[in-house]
Amino acid sequence: MKRQTIARAGAVLGAAAMALGLAVGPASADPDPVTDYRQLAGVGSDTTQDVLNGLGVAVGGGDVIASWDARGTATISTKDAAQNANCQNMVRPNGSGQGRTALQASEGSGQWQGKTITGCVDFARSSSAPGSPNTNGTYTYIPFGVDAVTYAVHSNAVTDLGFPANLTRRQLEGIYKCVITRINGIDVNPLLPQTGSGTRAFWLAQVDILEDELSSYPCIDQRNNTVQEHDGRVLQWSLTGNTADIVPFSVAQFVAQGNAGETHDGVLIDVENRRGSAVLGRVNNVAPTTGTAADPVLNVNFPIVRDVYNVVPTHDIQGAAPDAAIVNTFVGATSAVCQRRTVIEAFGFGFRTTAVPGDQLKLACGATTLRANS
Repeated sequence: MKRQTIARAGAVLGAAAMALGLAVGPASADPDPVTDYRQLAGVGSDTTQDVLNGLGVAVGGGDVIASWDARGTATISTKDAAQNANCQNMVRPNGSGQGRTALQASEGSGQWQGKTITGCVDFARSSSAPGSPNTNGTYTYIPFGVDAVTYAVHSNAVTDLGFPANLTRRQLEGIYKCVITRINGIDVNPLLPQTGSGTRAFWLAQVDILEDELSSYPCIDQRNNTVQEHDGRVLQWSLTGNTADIVPFSVAQFVAQGNAGETHDGVLIDVENRRGSAVLGRVNNVAPTTGTAADPVLNVNFPIVRDVYNVVPTHDIQGAAPDAAIVNTFVGATSAVCQRRTVIEAFGFGFRTTAVPGDQLKLACGATTLRANS
């Protein structure tokens, strides 16, 4: 998708400001003000919304990336009405799946929530890889960070009930398949994030459950599809009932929420701390973080890790007329995003400079080899 020349000129001025070392400020939820449309509009994943807000401040002097959170007002307007009237008051996409669906609608593939939004979304945030990679795919999943996912429980479930601080992957699978219903004599209630969540899709794959098989596992509690991912406040426990919830939780989100209020590389970590009383568990005796309790760092050697992506139409990064704004922002090790490693790590994510040989899901920042048709 091509943008107006005036926006590109603004990015050049923004880049010049960054080169002069001017202050950049906080990473706000949604562009602030909401009429600050910038060049590239992105929607989707809750997991990566905060780091993209930070990158929105850091890249191009704040004139390039406009990232709209998964949560907030019911509708958003991603482009100036004078530029594209389709983009006013579109339903806010919540989660990786909805973000990718909105991107497809923006490319002219159907409608988004009953509305035509052609030209309204430039990239989708996704915390899950494509289910069916295709080297000739029409969408390219460009990695920029590494996340880990573990289970979280209420701290009182550990201290007062004796819920174990370590579980094996086999135990986690058994819990979500309703085979293991008690741990250390405690009734376990497995929660699952909302539909459309990349973390939901990723976690189900880790415990070997397909989305359409969920009805076969009645112990999984979805609370009428109201469990927002990475929100520890959903966790419940009962001393008298001897029960405890368990939920998948992004380690990067946990670290970022703990860094709230700090400033890194000129960017204020303006993140809502939704951890509540959640504590993260070890898996196979491997801790999800390294470093100190006061300053944890995501453990890239954790047993359950995933790349996180910005998804763009493949035609925007190759061919006779690639979109320079998208290429310069996302593609390759020298892209604007990959050059902001300090910001990415401050928001809790690991960073990979080289790909893991033979594993297409463990790529270097800015790689463009992972593609799919959706």
